[in-house]
Amino acid sequence: MGQLLERGRRARREEDKRRRRRDLLDAGWALLQTVPYPEVTMAGVAERAGLAKGTAFLYYPTKESLFLALAAERLDAWFADLDAALEAERTCDASRLGRLVCDTVRRHPGLTRLLAVLHGVLERNVDLSTARAFKRGLLDHVTRTGALLERACPFLAPAAGGAGGAVLLLRVHALVVGMAQLADPPPVVAAVLGEPGMEVFRVDPGAMLEDTVVALVRGLEAGRSGP
Repeated sequence: MGQLLERGRRARREEDKRRRRRDLLDAGWALLQTVPYPEVTMAGVAERAGLAKGTAFLYYPTKESLFLALAAERLDAWFADLDAALEAERTCDASRLGRLVCDTVRRHPGLTRLLAVLHGVLERNVDLSTARAFKRGLLDHVTRTGALLERACPFLAPAAGGAGGAVLLLRVHALVVGMAQLADPPPVVAAVLGEPGMEVFRVDPGAMLEDTVVALVRGLEAGRSGP
């Protein structure tokens, strides 16, 4: 009986830990939708989650580690969406593939805000084990989704002289990061961009991303079939 009670207590403690982690992640995500990342604090996250600041640091030792965990979750969801779309599509040409990728990005709008700070901020204040776990999880996704991309568009397969599905994913990632930063300027810069003559700097990230990804994929296709 004593062992059963102890196992029950351990199970409840583990469930409490999972719930607190979930509450902190949900609170961080909610705050990121209302203020820029630099303005989010662990104290604010803890308060929104109904926890003490010290308790929040027991689960996530830095703000970066919390938002890196969020980035992993949101990337998991995006890759699952893209994989399902590729499985359903089976085969597609360059234009269709570019639009398909961009459609899935649009269905996960908050992800771009995380990607904009991923490399320059989130990965710079985490420990080795956290960084390794994040990158290995990302590697699994890139490997699987890259293979699905190569199946859908054979011209991407390295054996066919293509760049590879994984390489395409990295290029798309770079485009998303750059455009997310262009589309979300600081308030003082946004005020300047609202002035006459500054129209060229006003970015519609959705339209620009789709045009650029389609052009990229068409270029890869043309390069494979070159003269």
